[in-house]
Amino acid sequence: MKEFAGMKRRLRPAFQLHSVREFSDPLPEVIRRVGAAGFEGVEFAGRFRDADPDAVADALDETGVEPVAVHAELSAIEAAVEGENDLLDRCETVGCDRLVVPRVPSWYFCSRWNVRELSYRLTDLSHELDARDVDIGYHNVRNDLWPFLPDRVTETLERSPLPAGLATYASRGLAEFGRDDRNRIPDETGFWNLVARTAPDDLFFELDVGEVYAAGFDPVAAFEVVSGRVPTIHLRDVAPTGRFGAYEDVERGTGVVDTGRVLSAARRAGVEWVVYENELDAGPDEKLEDGAALVRQFFDDESAASASEGGASPTVGSTR
Repeated sequence: MKEFAGMKRRLRPAFQLHSVREFSDPLPEVIRRVGAAGFEGVEFAGRFRDADPDAVADALDETGVEPVAVHAELSAIEAAVEGENDLLDRCETVGCDRLVVPRVPSWYFCSRWNVRELSYRLTDLSHELDARDVDIGYHNVRNDLWPFLPDRVTETLERSPLPAGLATYASRGLAEFGRDDRNRIPDETGFWNLVARTAPDDLFFELDVGEVYAAGFDPVAAFEVVSGRVPTIHLRDVAPTGRFGAYEDVERGTGVVDTGRVLSAARRAGVEWVVYENELDAGPDEKLEDGAALVRQFFDDESAASASEGGASPTVGSTR
């Protein structure tokens, strides 16, 4: 695991390439466009598995853009360790030494026993990846921060013929009506337990700020849980829909995410890369322009972002 815990360093902007998957240009050309927009890094996703890795490496070298991480399903990473696909060879070719699991089935976060099973699986995989000098991380989603269901309820749902997603809806209901402190991540959540059950050398976390807000918590509280284990974060904006505690992606600056305050918390937690993500129904050129505006506002001059240090905490669930 690379040393980043507790380090004070300049935050660097990266771009999640999945956000502009609609571009018809080859992936190396997309990297060139992202670099021209001011981003210092890229995070790969689905197209990485089909692109020419040598051409991708050439584009990275030409632009100076760094490969931050590759998003890949847990099963695909396990298959790569077994030599069943070329994911690790591709990572080596482009010089990328981080893999991130973007999500796992929600069942893993319904109980402590299920989280324990996931932690064993991730830890074993981390040890296998040590031989390739590759680190593995986990990207949170909102239901990872919902409370555990009572053991009897979980067991009943698992044995019943009811839809598999019913446990997720039950957890969501508990999250909405049972939360009493939005500034603390409870130990009765899968997220807290996964952090506690894994060693910093075995698993890092990619904190998705929007998903933390959508779970009903202040991201600063999540940073405190994973401080020193969070080299990358995902940054996008969300707003409540008014429907049973649901949130939706919104245009940057129109939702609940206070970007300056998030970046201040990220520095304190030892984050290096802030990954711009945009899943709105907008064209890829528009997304790239919005990302470039973010870079100009917060990263061209880091003192502008630092000025927000110690800012007041917004109310989680409110719009601005």
